This record gives sequence, structure tokens and C-alpha cells, in this order.
Amino acid sequence: MNIFLAFAFRDVDKPLVSYIDRLLASQFVQSKTGENLGGEMLTPIVQRRIEDSDALIALLTKRDQLASGGWTTHTWVKDELAWARGKGKPAIALIEEGVAIDGMFQPHEYILLQRENPLEAILRLAETVAGWQQESGRSIKVQLAPEDIAAKLGEGEIPCRHRLWQKGKFTDWKEVIPVPETGGTFIYIDGVREDQLIQIRVEEPGKVWQSPATSQWMMIQLKAGGTNK
Repeated sequence: MNIFLAFAFRDVDKPLVSYIDRLLASQFVQSKTGENLGGEMLTPIVQRRIEDSDALIALLTKRDQLASGGWTTHTWVKDELAWARGKGKPAIALIEEGVAIDGMFQPHEYILLQRENPLEAILRLAETVAGWQQESGRSIKVQLAPEDIAAKLGEGEIPCRHRLWQKGKFTDWKEVIPVPETGGTFIYIDGVREDQLIQIRVEEPGKVWQSPATSQWMMIQLKAGGTNK
């Protein structure tokens, strides 16, 4: 899983960003940022980085004090958050205590952050990230057998598809590319949850090979399953 981290590049916020980076690293999550892209605005490059991420965390800290006593926050960070939500990405805002919360946050869950005591916010963020990981699944590597069929797949001449099974239902078939490696032929599948089974289907001219729904922890055995007419 990879997460886009939206924040203001200010020295005062570096400790908070460091806490979040360490949290993500501890959960084996890769982080992306808009750093070194020049300017404080939502550029097409930043938009693509957000779209290529699985989720977004926005750190909304104090910027300018208002006459009412509250504080504004960073417009471009709010724009990055809004872009992620507009693309249907999971997103959460950590909002520093004192920042004026306008209408864009009220319909959504957010985490209130106390700069002097950020532990509670970081713990809540850890729970949120763990939930995202559970929903999105993980990337797995599976070996195919028997070797004579698997070897043909590794040559890239025969179409190969996979689908997942969970709670009595299959997902749709998706194309997958077998990779010949030392020790056998493997496929790489993203977004697999702990309780899902995997099924593989291979279609040669006039023949179909298909595996039973198999545990993701086991080698997948392809078996002849009739003709492909």
C-alpha cells in the first residue's frame, strides 16, 4: 500500500511529519509527497501522484491567525485532500487544534491534533491506516503448477486470468502476467485479503486449464477443464 502525505513544508511541522512517516514505515506502507515540485499549489504532477496512491493523509496545521481568534490552514493541502476525495480515495485529515473547521470537513471523519501532545492523534491515525490496509488487501506472489503448463505461460503466448473467492462469491476475471523466475513460474496479484482464495484460468486454443479456488499460501495447480470452443 502507498499513501500520499499532504502537508506544508515548514520547519515547525517537521516533527509531526516525522511521526507520521515513522508510523507508515512501521506498517510497511510507502509514502509519497508533493515535495520538491515547486510552488504551493495543486499541480498536474501532484494530482497524478495522488491518483496513483491508495489513500491520502492531510496534515492541516495553523497558518494565519483570524480576527476571531482561530487560525487558517494551508490552502494547497486542503486542495490535495479535496482532490483525493473527489477521486474516491480513502482520506483522513489531521487538524491541529485551533484551526477553523469550515464546511469541507464537517461531513467527513477527521482527527483532532494537539501539537504539544500528538500521541492520541497518531494512535487514531494508526487505527485508520490499519483499516485501510485490511480493506485494500495486500500484494502476493503465487507459484503455478504443473511446470509444463506454467512454462508455456511464462513465454507470454497463452492468456492467463485470475479471480478471487470470498464468502461464496467470486470477483470478475482479471488478466494477470505470469513471470518466469528461478524455481518456477509465478504470478503477482494485488489487493488480496487474508480470507480470500485464488482461482486461475488459462485458455489454450481448443483447451481450458483451470485451478480450484486455492489458498493464497499454496502453489496453484492448473487442471484440464474441458475445451474452449
